[in-house]
Amino acid sequence: MKLKEKLTGFLVSASLAAAGCLPAVMIPVYAEDYSDTEYWYSQCTKPQTSSEGVKACEGFREHENQRRQQLQQSITDFSNSIGSLEGETDKVAALAQEQKALAEELSNQISQKEAVIAQIEANIQALQEQIVQKQAEIDAWDAQIKSRMRHEQGNVGTNMLVDLVMGASDLNDMLRRISGIERITEDDQAQISRLNEMKAELELSVSEEKRLQEENTAQKAELEEQKAEAQRLEDSYNQLVAQYQQQIAELQAQKRAAEADMNAIRDFVITSAAAGSASITTSSGFNVPVLGGQYSAGTWAYPGGGLHLGLDWAAPIGTPVVAPANGIVLYAANPVASNSGYLGNMSGYPYGSGNSICLLCSMNGSLYAFSFFHLSQEGMAVRAGQSVSAGQQIALTGNSGNSTGPHCHIEVINLGNMSVEDAIKRFSSSADFAWGTGWGNTAGACEAKSSTPCRERPEVFFS
Repeated sequence: MKLKEKLTGFLVSASLAAAGCLPAVMIPVYAEDYSDTEYWYSQCTKPQTSSEGVKACEGFREHENQRRQQLQQSITDFSNSIGSLEGETDKVAALAQEQKALAEELSNQISQKEAVIAQIEANIQALQEQIVQKQAEIDAWDAQIKSRMRHEQGNVGTNMLVDLVMGASDLNDMLRRISGIERITEDDQAQISRLNEMKAELELSVSEEKRLQEENTAQKAELEEQKAEAQRLEDSYNQLVAQYQQQIAELQAQKRAAEADMNAIRDFVITSAAAGSASITTSSGFNVPVLGGQYSAGTWAYPGGGLHLGLDWAAPIGTPVVAPANGIVLYAANPVASNSGYLGNMSGYPYGSGNSICLLCSMNGSLYAFSFFHLSQEGMAVRAGQSVSAGQQIALTGNSGNSTGPHCHIEVINLGNMSVEDAIKRFSSSADFAWGTGWGNTAGACEAKSSTPCRERPEVFFS
């Protein structure tokens, strides 16, 4: 290429680039698979180094907006469904399962968004530092190139292309000037090219900082919306619980009153052979069985109505449950997931109990049967036939079976002066957690009858 063509082309290109007149590179938009949200959140919370990356993240943002809108509509539909049930208890379980799935999805989105916000803010800070460093490097390079050009221009005595052609006094002078410009266009061309690249990188970094700032603001606004949606969903579910708790309790009582399928649960029930040698050292009082949390529903009735035959002790999943006194495990099974509970879920034995334990204890010479329902699948530390000491950990709290949240349901049956041997034989043959007191009313309460077995109020022992 001739010198004039090369120099003129370089100057024209530089002028067009400076004026922003160069055509933008057309980037095709490809359909991305955004199903791995963790991966895309990780990618798009970082500064992008190409326009393709920016476009892909814009697509992910739209995908997440659609997913969020679909969840919002599902929550609205769920709330509307509650008012249309009109006592159809057969639909409660299905609706409760829907709520659980919605709540889990919303909780995951909220947790994910909180992590994303923290990551974006960290990346913005790092990007701002990079921008400062990059600008300083560009300024240094720019000053160096300009200084070198001024030096070369001093040597040739001109800084205008026309002087190259018209200002030379003779042929030798023209050759001297050409030699100087050749050094500018060839020796410094690589540095000028790199400088332009760095400036383009800086512009992308600045635009990415702006994008991340806007993304951070949007994510925070969406987080607040999702927290409000979570509260709305919880309020709707509480309405469902209050409206149908009595019907569900009646259905549960009917199932529990049916004869137990001993073949299905035999592996989890104490054997009659254990009765002959079994003994329990009596205790002088009962320990608090759940090491954390607080009462959430008392015995005989739920706060909103509906039969409730025990004490609900609300505590986070994984809270230790201990033996209230010395005793023997009559039943222990953990067939379902720790956080699988929902209203109308009849999993576990007795029906709706999820993961459960029945413990035979002695206090001041009297026998008591303690039942613990809705336990965690993990942390089940005992088995049927095992002896335990007061305060020994036997399980962890969970949210399994017919449960509306993490808690432990506790029931206490007073067996009076029944012997340990007779109690084991009776339970081994029937696996009746109610010990004949029934499941459908409070007629079996010790407050209503003078004979044993009868139901006690657990809060009397643990107040």
